[in-house]
Amino acid sequence: MAIALLLARWHPIPDPSVPLLLIVVVIAAVDGSLPALLSGLILIAYVAYLDSTAARWLVYTPDHLGRLLLFAGSAVAIALIAGAPRRRAELLRRALRLQRQRLGEAVRAKHEFMDAAAHELRTPLTVISGYASMIQDETFGRLPERFRDPVAAMQRKTRELNALIDEMLLAARVERGTAPAATISLDVRDAVRQAVERAAPLVTLKQASLTYEVPAAPVLCEIDPDHLAHLLDNLISNALTYSEGRPWVKLTVSADVDARIMVKDRGFGVPVEMQQKIFERFVHYANPDYQPKDGRGLGLAVSRDLAERYGGSLELVKSEVGKGSLFVLRLPTAPA
Repeated sequence: MAIALLLARWHPIPDPSVPLLLIVVVIAAVDGSLPALLSGLILIAYVAYLDSTAARWLVYTPDHLGRLLLFAGSAVAIALIAGAPRRRAELLRRALRLQRQRLGEAVRAKHEFMDAAAHELRTPLTVISGYASMIQDETFGRLPERFRDPVAAMQRKTRELNALIDEMLLAARVERGTAPAATISLDVRDAVRQAVERAAPLVTLKQASLTYEVPAAPVLCEIDPDHLAHLLDNLISNALTYSEGRPWVKLTVSADVDARIMVKDRGFGVPVEMQQKIFERFVHYANPDYQPKDGRGLGLAVSRDLAERYGGSLELVKSEVGKGSLFVLRLPTAPA
């Protein structure tokens, strides 16, 4: 603006109102209405100086006074109109910052609640599990036959609750980035073999077919072995659980730019509208055409977060209702 005024003084413009009003428009669009109004006041003062008589400053003829008032009104109106988009954008930015702050507070509150709930539940659950185990072992005397099944059911449910508590704690810590990790270079092939071995009891119970195929060469990744075990156990468990009849599941390991673990099943499948939602926390898909299955809606969400923590990904690549699904876990390979 100062440069424009100097140029106008050195090279007088017959009617400086139009270029000066353009300056107001530019300032309003770039910096907003308030800077434009302030600049407009300066420009109005400059025009007043130009329109004053040669004998005395700020003394005007009627024509010059009318011109000055028209310029002043135009400058104020243009500043307000041209600055309106900038004002709206600033209001939206403030609202967005406020929403982001509130969202951050809500996420922190959720993490704190999950941590607190998990810790508070663990102590009484440990006591219940201990007493149930002692009753089952007949520490307090012979257990009547009619109580054996209820006590066994109590033990199963306490184990399920313990698993849920562990998953809640892991979910909160993974989302915060505070989950403890002991990263090492490991062979994915061995991790897959061990996961299949751990799933053997569930495979036997469901009379399922669980197979795997691995390459001849090692497939190395830098990852915490417990985290990779959690990822594989969750994918295998889901594939075996969300199937009707005798489940069929196959794991295939391959390596190219990255390591890929494909988990294919012939289970319920997932409809298109749910294929991304199942990775959200506490979202559990139940197919109405099949028998309801227990689910906490945390496994896939935690698994995806864990994969991304190590620079990888977990995706549902293909799924068809009634025919099965294909999940692909990708992890960066480590140098041999």
